[in-house]
Amino acid sequence: MKGDSFFALIAGAAAGLTLGLLFAPEKGEETRRKVKAAAVEGWDELMDASDEGWERAKESFEDIKEGAESATTRLRARARLARRDLKNLKATLTDQASDLKEDAREKILAQLEKLEKALAKDPEEADDQEA
Repeated sequence: MKGDSFFALIAGAAAGLTLGLLFAPEKGEETRRKVKAAAVEGWDELMDASDEGWERAKESFEDIKEGAESATTRLRARARLARRDLKNLKATLTDQASDLKEDAREKILAQLEKLEKALAKDPEEADDQEA
């Protein structure tokens, strides 16, 4: 049974090829030229689509990069404000907290110094603090 199906497939393909060649409106050379032209056109379309995809990817990357830079700028600004507020709080505690017990005041100041050191990890701000 399987052998009959395979034979029928081969016979059908041969008959189709023979009929196609007999009734083809153009010479084989002309048909090959058209097939080649279609392949070249398909390749050109593929390359155009590839170029377009590449440009979209580059634009998306630029958008992401700009967004990241903007977010970084905003975070650095917030860190600078936090440092300034911390510095002001520390000065206030140092100057006006005379009524606090000395032990409590020292613990608060120690915690503020730890926070100040943690916030000083921004290289730009560290340069500003040294100046």
